[in-house]
Parts: sequence; structure tokens; C-alpha cells
Amino acid sequence: MTHTITWRSNPRLLLFYFLLAALPLGGLAFYPHLSQVMGGIVLAASFFIDYRLFRFARPYLKTKIVTGETDAVIHLPNQEEIFPWTEITLSGKCLLERGRPFIFLYHRGKDRVITIPYEYTDMPGLEKTLSEKTPYEVFQLSSAMDLRQILHDRYASDKT
Repeated sequence: MTHTITWRSNPRLLLFYFLLAALPLGGLAFYPHLSQVMGGIVLAASFFIDYRLFRFARPYLKTKIVTGETDAVIHLPNQEEIFPWTEITLSGKCLLERGRPFIFLYHRGKDRVITIPYEYTDMPGLEKTLSEKTPYEVFQLSSAMDLRQILHDRYASDKT
């Protein structure tokens, strides 16, 4: 199954899309009230900022998680992580005192933790898949850094 970020799974994206539309429209609104040179500079700056913001966000909006029979493939900006189910040491869900929950995958051999914000499509389905295919736990944490400490305490002593 493929899990992606959409405006339905993350309604805060609507704010981002609104900002992308508002920047050039704001530049156009100011253009008639300024001199041609200043209006042109404001308009060009608004389009430039809009373009740079979109270019920055596009790789993050294209991230996805693909779960299959043998592995989970996580497409991150500029890289792809493949986690075979048999090599995942621990996965789970972290509920934070302040902040949004997230799901994680931990590979002890690589000492790699991938955190997945709860902003992708069908997150309950992803949780179900992880709980069926890997050791799965739910943690109540005060901050995301506590997860790293828990994994270090639990697995650092057995690593050879």
C-alpha cells in the first residue's frame, strides 16, 4: 500500500497552498499603488519567493511510504530507505505530551530511526501493517528526543 501526504490527510497543507496563491496576488494588489519600478520589484519579489517556497516544499510533498509483502520503502527527499520487515528491530507509535503523534521504524544494524509524522494517508492501516509484520510498541513521551534515549538504552548494550 502507498501512503502519501495529501491535503485531506494533512489539512495544514491548505494553508500552504493558500500562501502560495496569496504571495503573487499580494504582489499584484500592491503593483498599482506603487511606482512602476517599485511595483515591478515587489511583484518580482513575490513571484520569486513563491517559486523558491514551492521548490523547497516540493520534495517533501512527494515523500511516500510503500509497504509490501517483504519490506517497507520510504521515499524521502533525495533518498530512498528500504527496510525489510525481518530487519526492523522495533516499530511503533509515539504519543507526545505536546505535539502531533508519529510512527517510527528502528533498524538496529544501521542504528537508523525513521520517524513518520501522522500526516500521511491511511495511518491506521500503516499502524496495522507494522504491528502485524514487526515488533510494535506504543510510547507516551514528553519529547521526540526521548525515543532516541529509549532505543539507545534498550539496544546499545546488546550491540556487538
